Amino acid sequence: MQDKSWLLNAAAIAAAKECISAIEEELGVRLKLSHPQFLQMIQQYSELTDSAVLQASYDKLNQYAMSAGVQMEPQAQAAEVAAPVVRVESIEKNASETIMVKGRSFPRFDEQGNEFKGLYRGQARYA
Repeated sequence: MQDKSWLLNAAAIAAAKECISAIEEELGVRLKLSHPQFLQMIQQYSELTDSAVLQASYDKLNQYAMSAGVQMEPQAQAAEVAAPVVRVESIEKNASETIMVKGRSFPRFDEQGNEFKGLYRGQARYA
């Protein structure tokens, strides 16, 4: 777990918010400051996009983190750290499968392939 003492500095939070907004503009991903691997994620995104704005704000944030004693991984090692691979197994969606809820029958999967999750205000909810 990372040391979060750098968050006590208002200038560091401002630099982190600059990074968050730059990532959101470049990639459309809204990163949260409370994310457990916040600094590593920003480092990976800065390498991914090669954005000058993001790299400058990351460098500024990295200075605050290093002054607080947080050791970042070198750029080459950080690229090796990847998100876990999620394997999606194909689920055979039988159209004839139904689920009985409160005396009513609902198809287990809708037209888009989403699974039945329950009722909301009397209507079937799929996700």
